[in-house]
Amino acid sequence: MKSQCLISFGSNLGDRHALIAEAAKAVASLSMVNGLQASRLFETPPIGGPSGQEPFLNAVAAFDTEASARAILDCLQVIETDLGRQRRQRWGARAIDLDVVLHGELVGGGTGLIVPHPRYTARQFVLQPACDVAAHYRDPRFGWTLERLAKHIDQGTPSLALVGGDQTIREELCARLASQFGVSIFAAKPFAERMKVVGNAPARVSHERFKTPQAAGSDQAAGSDQAAGADQAAGAEAEEGMGQIDSVICGVKASEGPWVSAFLPCLPQLTSPETGSVSVPRLVARMQSTTDKTRWPAPHQMWPSGWRWPEYRLEIDDLDWAVSELASALSSMRCPVEPVTTDGAWW
Repeated sequence: MKSQCLISFGSNLGDRHALIAEAAKAVASLSMVNGLQASRLFETPPIGGPSGQEPFLNAVAAFDTEASARAILDCLQVIETDLGRQRRQRWGARAIDLDVVLHGELVGGGTGLIVPHPRYTARQFVLQPACDVAAHYRDPRFGWTLERLAKHIDQGTPSLALVGGDQTIREELCARLASQFGVSIFAAKPFAERMKVVGNAPARVSHERFKTPQAAGSDQAAGSDQAAGADQAAGAEAEEGMGQIDSVICGVKASEGPWVSAFLPCLPQLTSPETGSVSVPRLVARMQSTTDKTRWPAPHQMWPSGWRWPEYRLEIDDLDWAVSELASALSSMRCPVEPVTTDGAWW
């Protein structure tokens, strides 16, 4: 069966233009690729990884294929090797980087392959080029076109709601993001105001919500309110709709800078104009701690049924790396993506 496929290109090592052009020519020559259309070339700064890297050249290509996502990935990895790709470290400089982003309606994966790409939703250096040639492609999980997703990521404030895994880990990640990157964080769910009895009738009593020093700029300890606000549910689905983020939460305006919450706030319907609100996370970051024996993707873990929001997927096998990945996701939502060609004829 024929599927629409979207792949990404990146290079920031050596003769970037020549390497990325050679990669596109090699992909277009594959018998399984029909009608390849390339986006313009874009230049973006390096995000994450070791310092001192050169800017990236990025592009995407869309084509029809009857081949499986696995067969396409195998061919892309051969092309990477032929062009001198050496896999030495995460987010390191690379001569050429090729990924399968979307493959028709496929949702799932196997060892070394997850489709849709688990982190493309945060990457404007993929979404913006994709709007050149595949703006109408839809993410099969939540149904938005790539054009709408790109606009959604560009609205409001870069923000993530962490779900999955253990609440303690989520709060630890928030704390590290605040201390290392200055990100505003919301580690506990806001609760409704407490009630007290006046005479024989209940009455509202003012109650200050939990504040973190990083998020609220307060030097007061959260005390018992922090303990009361901690989420005890491990399952992300159980969190749906239980918290609420307003335009001002914990004394911090959500529009003032990147923020991350350790819980899932109430989300509007995907069809609602409220999806663009600064109080709504751009992405839900679904996480799972892994070991060599439990590493993703196990499709029954990776893809729970029912999609309520665009997601960013992250395996956590090292907390330091997870913090850098989440910080990179926030940066990727607003990184400069500058066209360096006027069309897709660069290859």
